[in-house]
Amino acid sequence: MDKEKAKSLLLEFINLIPSFIKLMYHLVKDPQVDIADKAILGAAIAYIFSPLDLVPDFIPFLGQVDDAFIAAIALQRLINSAGQDIIKEYWDGNMKVFESLQNAVEAALFFLPQKTVDMLLKKIP
Repeated sequence: MDKEKAKSLLLEFINLIPSFIKLMYHLVKDPQVDIADKAILGAAIAYIFSPLDLVPDFIPFLGQVDDAFIAAIALQRLINSAGQDIIKEYWDGNMKVFESLQNAVEAALFFLPQKTVDMLLKKIP
C-alpha cells in the first residue's frame, strides 16, 4: 500500500467514525458482549471523545488518524473475540467495512509516529 492509497482509505474510515461510535455504544450495552470487550470498547469511545488525544483533533487529518486507529483496533479485537454476528446485529451499513479493518490499521501506520502507535496499543490489550 502506498501513502496516497493509505490516505484515501483512512479518509473513508474517518468518515465512518460516528457510525463506529454508535456501534460501539450499542455493543457496550449488549449483554452478549464480554465484560473485557466492553471495557475496551468503552475506553476506545472515551479516547475518541477526549480532547486530550495523543494527536490533537485540531490538526487536520492527523488529528483523526489516531481516533480511526483506536476504533479499528478495538473493533478488530471484538470481532476476533466475539465474531461478526454480534456486529451484524447493530451495524446498518455494508459489512465489507469490517473486512478492511486491518487495512485501516496499516494505513494509519503510514502517518502515526511509532511512539504514538506504541502508546495507543497499550490502551487496547
